[in-house]
Amino acid sequence: MDIVHRIQSCDNLTPADRTLIKTVFKMQDRIDGCTIEDLARKAHMSPASISRFCKKIGLKGFKEFKTELTRYGEQRLETAAVNIDYPFSKGDSPRTIAYGLKALYELTLSDAIACMDFAQLSRAARLANGAQQIGVFTHSHNAQVAESFRDRLHRLGKTALVPQSDEDQRITAAELTSHCVAIVISYSGRATFLASVMRILHIRRVPIIFIGTEEAIKLHPDIDLGLQISDREHPQLRISQFASHIALQFVLDVLFGCVFTMNYDQNMQHLAETAPLVDDRSFPQSAPTVETGLF
Repeated sequence: MDIVHRIQSCDNLTPADRTLIKTVFKMQDRIDGCTIEDLARKAHMSPASISRFCKKIGLKGFKEFKTELTRYGEQRLETAAVNIDYPFSKGDSPRTIAYGLKALYELTLSDAIACMDFAQLSRAARLANGAQQIGVFTHSHNAQVAESFRDRLHRLGKTALVPQSDEDQRITAAELTSHCVAIVISYSGRATFLASVMRILHIRRVPIIFIGTEEAIKLHPDIDLGLQISDREHPQLRISQFASHIALQFVLDVLFGCVFTMNYDQNMQHLAETAPLVDDRSFPQSAPTVETGLF
């Protein structure tokens, strides 16, 4: 979550806090060279009040506050030409649309890497690899990405389920045990299916891996671990879910790669043995060689 989103999501800002915010954003790049005492004089407040404000918006202190402000400034420059929610406009040519989406995808993947906690990814991979069953709970467009993840796990001989309807989700959640794992996906953390499914998973003591934005993960503090994706995309005001779709696809692909490499040789052997049984297409053993200089 960038510094602006942190401030916007804080619902107990004081008038002094709002004065500080205005002062900071007027200073822009000059904040980097400021001490907390310098900023306190400019904002007409005490250094202690600035420290309390930093903690109020979820930061450790003034040093991290300056780091986040610098990062936000760099992001603004980087994304000046990329509109995450509206990557193309009326009258755009096919070339403009193509390059606009290319820039959006590149930015989304950079964000996804920046959001990744690799220790959490390793924990998630161990949970998924050792689970008797994996239940993936999501809805709407995210279900397509979840089904692709399920199919890849199936190719490794792992049992994975992606229930679709609300009733199927509740039934599947109730069938899982503490020896299974649930992957719950919600960009905002506010999806309507969450309450009933999460309640059942907790009753059944099923380990929960939650994939969503930082704010979404904070809304569910009783999960076992969270895998964060970027929150640049607006949950409602957008043409489509371009960025969140790519981010989720990438996180699940990385998670699958982590699971695969935990038993790499065994999984490679399994694929080699089962591929001829699953795929009945035939291909030439080697591509024909094209000689040059004949024409």
